[in-house]
Amino acid sequence: MKFFWIGLVLSLISYNTYAQNTNSYKVSGKVKDRAGDALEGAYVKINGKYFWTSKQGTYDTNLKGGNYEVHVSMIGFRDVDTIIELYKDLVLDFTLTESITGLEEVLLEGHMHKKTSQQVVYVDDEYLEKQFNGSLASSLERMPGFNALQIGSGASKPIIRGLGLNRVAVAENGIKQEGQQWGADHGLEIDALNVENLEIVKGVGSIAYGSDAIGGVVRINNNTIPSEGLSGSIYSFAQSVNNSIGTSAKLSYSENEWFFKAKFTGISFGDYSLPAEAISYLNFNIPIFDEKLKNTAGKELDWYTQAGIVKDDFSTTLSISKVYQKSGFFPGSHGIPDISRVQPDGDLRNIEEPFQRVSHFKVINNTKFFYENGQLDLDLSYQRNHRQEWSLFHTHYGGQEPPKVDPNLELDFDLKTYSTRAIYHHNFNRQNETQVGVDLNWKDNDIGGFNFLLPEYQAGNYAIFGIHEFEPSSKNLWTLGLRFDYGTIDMQGNYDPNLYEFLIRNGQTEELANSYAQRSEGINRDFSSFNARMGWDHTFNERWSSKINIGTAFRLPTAIELGANGIHHGSFRHEQGDPDLEPEQGFMADLNLNYSQDFWNISLSPYAYFFNNYIFLRPTGTFSVLPHSGQLFQYTQSEALLSGIELAVNKEVGRWHFSLAGEYLYNRQITSDRSRNFPLPFTPANNLFTEIGYELFQDSELFKTSEISINNRLVMEQNRIAQGELVTPGHALWGLGWQNEVNLNGFKANINFRVDNLLNERYFNHTSFYRRLQIPEMGRNIQLNIKIPFGS
Repeated sequence: MKFFWIGLVLSLISYNTYAQNTNSYKVSGKVKDRAGDALEGAYVKINGKYFWTSKQGTYDTNLKGGNYEVHVSMIGFRDVDTIIELYKDLVLDFTLTESITGLEEVLLEGHMHKKTSQQVVYVDDEYLEKQFNGSLASSLERMPGFNALQIGSGASKPIIRGLGLNRVAVAENGIKQEGQQWGADHGLEIDALNVENLEIVKGVGSIAYGSDAIGGVVRINNNTIPSEGLSGSIYSFAQSVNNSIGTSAKLSYSENEWFFKAKFTGISFGDYSLPAEAISYLNFNIPIFDEKLKNTAGKELDWYTQAGIVKDDFSTTLSISKVYQKSGFFPGSHGIPDISRVQPDGDLRNIEEPFQRVSHFKVINNTKFFYENGQLDLDLSYQRNHRQEWSLFHTHYGGQEPPKVDPNLELDFDLKTYSTRAIYHHNFNRQNETQVGVDLNWKDNDIGGFNFLLPEYQAGNYAIFGIHEFEPSSKNLWTLGLRFDYGTIDMQGNYDPNLYEFLIRNGQTEELANSYAQRSEGINRDFSSFNARMGWDHTFNERWSSKINIGTAFRLPTAIELGANGIHHGSFRHEQGDPDLEPEQGFMADLNLNYSQDFWNISLSPYAYFFNNYIFLRPTGTFSVLPHSGQLFQYTQSEALLSGIELAVNKEVGRWHFSLAGEYLYNRQITSDRSRNFPLPFTPANNLFTEIGYELFQDSELFKTSEISINNRLVMEQNRIAQGELVTPGHALWGLGWQNEVNLNGFKANINFRVDNLLNERYFNHTSFYRRLQIPEMGRNIQLNIKIPFGS
């Protein structure tokens, strides 16, 4: 905390030095296009304060007198920058000019309108840098309806409306990220510090992105065109909870019709602190020495390059990237807990076995052809996701010899994905636009290692879709989407003779021994699914607007759900697939009501899903005959209901701002036996996030933006649990923040100081990978971020 007080004293000194005008004035205006039509959702930034225009294209704010930099931008239009001197109330209107290069950022759901019937939350790189918390998903948890499935301190996965893993799609530059999404024990291989713009689409995104988009889509756009000349930035951060340090560097150059970008991120973190001296699991009392969770250190090395050409009727970009992550597993989370394995080794940053290592290599080519009344988008990609788990060779039954090569490689998944998307947009007139597209995807997954969990497989998905938008007036937008998918999967059989011999020696029948030794059946199946969605965006008046969506959702069963048969470390159970599973099929409806007036913005969003055949892991009530495996869990299907409501409130009064984001979730299985209508697994607890901020030094020449804030995250007890889950107590976490934009004789820097879990609260996260082991979450964390931009 000493850095906080030193910085506060320095800020007070600068305030006394530079304060000039304490009067408050109103700045308001309207943003429109050259035809005079209002532009909703235009981004207006005045120094460090930013907001989006209303349905009528209007904005307003209150500021102290002084000089301000104003930046206005909108997807598909040229940016506008100006400087104003504020000494009275000011009306400042902007007319934006269309830009061909700006079409790089058009929403991939495929319309040129500046509004959408779906619920979309927009996030820029500035927000991610300020809220960075070790991984992309955990850095977005302040958004209503968004949670993170945590895996230690450096990895996480997104959860939208209680749906995660294979039910949330993540796409970069139009291409869906393909990895081992089914696993709760590893994170998302995306460099959060290299994201340029991000959109969270809530609700079913299956029409545009197919399977895996039931809960929503996280769309990442890294195709923005850099400004002319050479520019870049260096971003560094440090965290106290795990002694994490990291740096991200960006460099870009643009001249005439071409540009180039390069990015690099390096992160190193140690074993993380938690407010606990011991944990209890499976009747073992496992000590936590020095309140450090042993072997949770890790590192990350990422790079990204992009080159592009932009012409009046054509543009193309080629992006090549690689994300590399290595992190340890707490020794008590793999195999039988052993106190000797958690003894301190004197090094908080080394990574011992067991650990996981993953690299994600990706090549994406985005090409666009522009016509008088249309546009053709062609996206091609190759991805290779290579994930390994390493652990000292061990066998749960005799007769198994260690491999001659890499004897400690326990699991090896090597997934290669080839994707093609072609979408044609056609504007019939100002009111009607249609897009039709094809989406082709082929996967090839190889396996290795001395253990077995997932079979080798090849899978294909081939789809055609169409979306039409009809905008009869400025107050109404109708959207209709249709999609047909055809999928195939070819899984290889796997038989373990050592396991067969072990079970026979232990008195099991030949029939049972064969059923367990057949780790996976050879399966060759195909699936098909037809889906539709309809949306309506309606503006009642200047204050009230709404969005309504109804439609169907689908998800193809994955290889793990069809063919798994083995002990899944970290879950401490034998997981078994079902080769007869059918694609998930569901119906959804959601409503968004929005109120905006006098610096108030209130959004209320109820929704409901009904699934005919939701896939989940069900305890069978019998114990597996495999040693050290516990109860047998089998993938099965059931009718299910999922519903909830989200609330977001934002209010500004002078220098004060107030924000609130709340979420209530309710879901359950639906069976003929009402006593077995259990909730669905991995459901986040109901939660409420609030923050109050106060802007300092509005008239300071040194601190262009300075704001202090205090926040609270209230999480209710999660006692609506699936079979095999634990009740998670509720908790309340407090945090502090201090954000500054420094400008000293032309030198600029963004400095952010943050304290999370201020009171060092001992709490559990219901969706954490370590929850089953009774391991609490991280303790108090003090974080400092510094970003220094340079160039044009």
